[in-house]
Amino acid sequence: MTIPDLPLKTTYDRDGFVTVADVLTVKELHRLRQRIGEVARGEAIAFPVSQIEFEPTIAGQTGEAAVRKINQCAEHDDVFMAHAANSRILDIVESLIGPDIKLYGSQCFMKPPGGIEKPYHQDSAYFTIEPSDLLTCWTALDDATVANGCLHVIPGSHRGVILDHDEPWQVGDRMDMQVRLDQYDASIEVAVELTAGSVSFHHSRLLHRSGANQTGNARRGLAVHYMSAKSRWTHPTKPKPHYVLLRGQDYADCV
Repeated sequence: MTIPDLPLKTTYDRDGFVTVADVLTVKELHRLRQRIGEVARGEAIAFPVSQIEFEPTIAGQTGEAAVRKINQCAEHDDVFMAHAANSRILDIVESLIGPDIKLYGSQCFMKPPGGIEKPYHQDSAYFTIEPSDLLTCWTALDDATVANGCLHVIPGSHRGVILDHDEPWQVGDRMDMQVRLDQYDASIEVAVELTAGSVSFHHSRLLHRSGANQTGNARRGLAVHYMSAKSRWTHPTKPKPHYVLLRGQDYADCV
C-alpha cells in the first residue's frame, strides 16, 4: 500500500479527496471481482434482485454486461462487508474522520462498455445525515481512466454548502437531478485515474462526476460510504435505519 508523502488528512482537508495506491491485495481484488460477477449474473441466490440497476442505453445485452449499479452490496453480502471492514481501509478512514466509524451504505458501479455518464453531484444531497461530513472509499476493481469513465472532481468544493440539485437528468425511464453548470467552475476539475486495487477517498460534499465508458472493457468501482458514529439521522419522516458499527464506540443517541 503506497501512501502519499503529504499527510493524508492535510490533502483531504484541503482538496476534499485523496488517493492511495495498491490498498487491496491481489487475492482481495480477485475475490471482489468474482463476487460482483456472481451477483450481476444472478448466481448469488440470496442477493436481492431489487438492488440491481441496469444500463438504460445498452440494448440486447444480458447478465453482467447489462448491469449499471448494484446497491447495498455490503448490507446484503459477507464478501462486500469484509471489504467494508478491511482494516487497512479503516485505518485510513479513521485518520480522516476519527475513530468511531459506522457503515452508511455501499454501491458497486459496473460501468460496462457503453455505460452512461453520471453528472456532477454531491453525495450529501442524498444523505440525510448531520453533520454532512461522510466519507466515501471508492475502490477501483479495474483500471479507472478518462476513457472508461473515471471520477472527476472539483477540488475544494467540499468546503462549501450543499448546492441545489435542480437540473433534470434523464436515466432511462427515471428522472434524476444534477447540479447546474453555473454553480461550479468546471475548468478546475481533476480526473481521478486509479489502477486496479487502488482507492480514492472523497468527502460527501465534494462535487464529482464520472464519464461514459468509451472502451470495450468494464470499469467497475466499489464505493463504501462511512460516517462518524456520532452522526445524527435527520430525515423528517422515515425511521432511522440500523447502521453497522465497524470500529470504535457506539453512541445510543446517535445513528
